Amino acid sequence: MSSIDQLFDRFGNLLRSWTSQDSGSTFANSSFGSGDPFLDEAMAELDAYLEDDKEKQEQLRKEKEAREAQFRAQSSKASSGPPPKLAQAYKTLGLPFKAPFAEVKTAYKKLLKEHHPDKHGSDPLAQKQATETSARINNAYRVIELWHEYGKIEE
Repeated sequence: MSSIDQLFDRFGNLLRSWTSQDSGSTFANSSFGSGDPFLDEAMAELDAYLEDDKEKQEQLRKEKEAREAQFRAQSSKASSGPPPKLAQAYKTLGLPFKAPFAEVKTAYKKLLKEHHPDKHGSDPLAQKQATETSARINNAYRVIELWHEYGKIEE
């Protein structure tokens, strides 16, 4: 076993110990789950890799491709416009609808840096406003990220 394989095994065991209910169950198969679809997907991929389960890796790859295809199909449909929540999210970040995701990420980081509550520590009112603004920015980014990754918006 190569040193990189040992490293991945140790990393996997560490992640499992943090996220599993009991030491015998893997994260992806436990009933625990994180509630975060991105983390759950990443842990399932890690489990499949660490267990060298080629079938599971292929199944996860196909599921991801199907989600991406569904997203592309939904994106290409002619519609009366974007869902209002999604349009508002782009507006919150100061971007036009369907701006490239790299642009979304850049705008998100810039706005969060500008409105971070820690920059306003000496003024309680300004810190409260910055906290509220940061929450709106984080929510807008999450909406766009979910739309980009899964083609849907959580209600």
